[in-house]
Amino acid sequence: METKKKDLLFFVILTYVLFYISLGMCLVIAAFGVPMESISKYAPVVISWVSLAVLMIWAKRLLKGSSRKEFLKGLFAEKLKIKWVLISIIIPSAVFAITVIVLSVVDRKPVGELINRDYASFPLLFVLQLLMGPTAEEPGWRGYFFTEVSAERGILKGSVITGLVWGLWHTPLWLMEGFSPLNLVIYAVSFMGAVIGISIIIGYIYGKHRNLIYCTIIHLLFNFLNALVIIDQNRMPFVVVIYAVLYLLIAAVMILINRTTSRRNEIQ
Repeated sequence: METKKKDLLFFVILTYVLFYISLGMCLVIAAFGVPMESISKYAPVVISWVSLAVLMIWAKRLLKGSSRKEFLKGLFAEKLKIKWVLISIIIPSAVFAITVIVLSVVDRKPVGELINRDYASFPLLFVLQLLMGPTAEEPGWRGYFFTEVSAERGILKGSVITGLVWGLWHTPLWLMEGFSPLNLVIYAVSFMGAVIGISIIIGYIYGKHRNLIYCTIIHLLFNFLNALVIIDQNRMPFVVVIYAVLYLLIAAVMILINRTTSRRNEIQ
């Protein structure tokens, strides 16, 4: 048990350190004249793979009793079910739609003005978002870290712990947004709320249906749809507040459903 905790801590610390080093290298490259716009667009695609890289490089220590191939294969152990694929698509899509509608009402703008309609850019944006967050991050954070923590503490606690560690991993990115102190606090707290909500949702789905495709779909659509929202930078914290409220509400419903189902199964 103690060895497992040390391994998890090793994974988290090394992932954090390498992530921060990678971001620092980006700033150094920018200092040499490379446009920050280009760096911020493509560098995250590479940096996002840090957690999986740590897992694969130190597989002998972290994946005890399992080879790299066996671990990766195990991430998709259970056959996909259309029901859960649809649920994985509907959740982030519904959150996006409600968020845009709320923004439209509050800002008194047509929905069309709040969504990027440069359709020609969608394929590249979709591919970048796929390579950046879900494909790169889910194997390490969900496939390894969440699986190990939830095996000891249960799905709910495992999801919350994973959400906290995974969310705080993004801390440097918050500081790079250029928010005022107040907006930074609102953004940070709301971001963590949204991430924990998403982590609980993904945790229950992946914890009961072992296929990382579900996690990938939710993570991908959250990132991709969020990238389509056109809004002033100062309004972004408000957007994230909406995300936090909605994802935490969905997470609460999922917790309630699972507890009710568990009680029924115990009675039977």
